[in-house]
Amino acid sequence: MNTYPAVIKWSGSKRTVATQLAEKFVPSDVYYEPFVGGGSMMPFARASKGVAGDIIPELIDLWLSIKNNPREVASEYESRWLDLQKNGADVYYLIRDHFNETRDCHDFLFLTRTCVNGMIRYNEKGDFNNSFHLSRPGINPDTLKRIVYQWSGLLQKFEFLNADYRECLSTVKPGDFVFLDPPYGGTKSRYMQTEFVLEDFYKELDRLNTIGAKWMLTFDGSAGDRIYSYAPPVDVYKQRYQIHTGNSAFSRLMDNKRDVIRESVYLNYEPAQTQLDLF
Repeated sequence: MNTYPAVIKWSGSKRTVATQLAEKFVPSDVYYEPFVGGGSMMPFARASKGVAGDIIPELIDLWLSIKNNPREVASEYESRWLDLQKNGADVYYLIRDHFNETRDCHDFLFLTRTCVNGMIRYNEKGDFNNSFHLSRPGINPDTLKRIVYQWSGLLQKFEFLNADYRECLSTVKPGDFVFLDPPYGGTKSRYMQTEFVLEDFYKELDRLNTIGAKWMLTFDGSAGDRIYSYAPPVDVYKQRYQIHTGNSAFSRLMDNKRDVIRESVYLNYEPAQTQLDLF
């Protein structure tokens, strides 16, 4: 299996472990991903149709633009990037201000590619507030253009929804597969000022079981000495594993530390023995 280069930089992305996780994916009628973020698992969907969702409007707008207007996405990024190279960091902050007024998805792409550590972060007012990464000029427009077109082809089989995970999953049927990568339980979202209620999420897992859909969940775990233990009820899953998913960009930014991140992977199905040997 081959992973695609990241088109949207996203902290918490599963790109470094995407092939490892995807080895346990099963064929399905429709692939669902209701917390799509940077979409690193979408290339591995073993289905002819996909549904991807997120509650961040500008993120879904960007995914739709990559799908439907790759030339525009590449051109809009190039114009901003050239302006940055010519006029410096002030350009970043002007674009950030414009984004916070308009939620323009092309501004959003530029910010994700030029902010500190590529970390998407909003303040309590809902404004993007990460700073410019002084030592990085952002990905070269020619390189990004190739990546955008590569993803655009992949995304033709996907429908995108700006919606809560429950709305995104409302059409799941028997024979469908769901990949779930929600925010850590007990943590405050840096993306949107919305509450993620664990009890509601666990009820949704149980509903998916009742329907007969298969799902994989990456969820609780640890980052350095910080433990996030919010395992779902034992009766909703059949398998649990831990994987090393990288080092925490948030810890590096805030505390100048290199906290190792380990996450738990839950399955509501029994993978084949050959798949079990891969973890």
